[in-house]
Amino acid sequence: MARVVVVGLGPGHADLLTAGTMDALEVGRSRFVRTARHPAAAAVPDAVSFDDVYEGAASMDEVYATIVDRLVAAAGDEGEVLYAVPGSPVVAERTVELLHARADVEVTVLP
Repeated sequence: MARVVVVGLGPGHADLLTAGTMDALEVGRSRFVRTARHPAAAAVPDAVSFDDVYEGAASMDEVYATIVDRLVAAAGDEGEVLYAVPGSPVVAERTVELLHARADVEVTVLP
């Protein structure tokens, strides 16, 4: 089954990232960030951001659904992808909630 590994980028600069997050970022797999407009996104320089989705969507519900669809498709193609979100992936992160609701992808969260 396809897998999305979710990590949190914390509240600020990359020097605040946990050791577990840094280890997850070093594993060779396709990487995505919800937004590149976060100070710690620089810790994932080769990641694809979803900033284009925010700019083109009519609503936040559409933004989140599109991000989840793209992640699941990439995981299906690659087997496993990494998804980095601002803050914590377990606090008010709608995309992570939507990923958990999907039956076609396994989700591993590293808070």
